[in-house]
Amino acid sequence: MKATATKLIEKQCQRHLANQGITTKKELQHRLQAIFEHAEHQEAALIGLYKMLFPDWDRIERLEGHPVVGRGMWQYIGNLFNDFDQRHHSQVFNGGLWLNQGFSSSDKIGPWEISMDQCNVIYS
Repeated sequence: MKATATKLIEKQCQRHLANQGITTKKELQHRLQAIFEHAEHQEAALIGLYKMLFPDWDRIERLEGHPVVGRGMWQYIGNLFNDFDQRHHSQVFNGGLWLNQGFSSSDKIGPWEISMDQCNVIYS
């Protein structure tokens, strides 16, 4: 049952990305950059990342686990957080929020792939 639910959530996330015009690595990189350009605080950037993936973010009560992304995407987002924190939050550990509450990463998927195998969505 969980495998079926996970695949359904993955398909919803993929459709949501496509609806945002994100169908290539380059478009994804542009969207990630835009999230950080428009964020006023690191939490807003993190929530923007989750909203980018989950079409019904406002209906989610909590996540058990995290989305898993390939190492290339994880590092790219980590660099965006580091740069953002250097500019806006020089007093904090750069990228700390991403390390603590961001996505997980794996070498078992492609560098820019996204998996929901380790993420269980609980709706309100």
